[in-house]
Amino acid sequence: MIMDKINQDKYVALDDLMTILSSSESTVRRDLDELESEGKLHRVHGGAELFPSLQEELSNQEKSIKNSQVKMEIAKKACDYICDNDVIFIDAGTTTEFLIDNLGQKHITVATNSIHHASKLVERNIKTIIIGGFVKYTTDASIGNVALEHIRKMNFDKAFLGMNGIDESYLTTPDMEEAVIKEAIIMNAKKSYVLVDASKIGHVSFAKVAPLDKVEIITEKTSSALIRKMKEKTEVIEV
Repeated sequence: MIMDKINQDKYVALDDLMTILSSSESTVRRDLDELESEGKLHRVHGGAELFPSLQEELSNQEKSIKNSQVKMEIAKKACDYICDNDVIFIDAGTTTEFLIDNLGQKHITVATNSIHHASKLVERNIKTIIIGGFVKYTTDASIGNVALEHIRKMNFDKAFLGMNGIDESYLTTPDMEEAVIKEAIIMNAKKSYVLVDASKIGHVSFAKVAPLDKVEIITEKTSSALIRKMKEKTEVIEV
């Protein structure tokens, strides 16, 4: 029943499984752990998901229902690193979107490659620069040569990015064009922060973005051995 549900929806919440199976939390957790040990699913905070392929990418709508409370806490922590008068870049994505709701600094300028983010920033009367280019439907991100050239002409005090996968060496994402955009953002920022929940730790996507030591990671607390290895190469901030 667990695999039927996860094959249908690609993700299943622990609470939903407890209701469907009329089982306790400890029983469902043991079942999920066993299925993960058999390589049938990937355990994430609050549930489980199918192992994604290297090029698979959920839409923003699908991502928005996953780990929203954790994403909010990560975004709140990220706001601590923004100062008055900063020029910052906010990457397209559901985790970075929570950052916008928590911005309270004075006289900041925000560049973004998300039309959705830009709209929210303007509503809050925040000085906003929107990156042009071809808009990718699933992620709402401007990509392509126009976006790349636009970003390359700017410098940022800080950049805040989402990422599909992080291992002990590299940041990765499924789309090659989006990887180039993210790399350019990192290269043109004095300091870059990658905001990810624990489900992205250890996952590897198709396209490499940048080495781990080019950014700092803001994520949730976990006992993952991989986190300890990552801390040998870069700053990992856990919330």
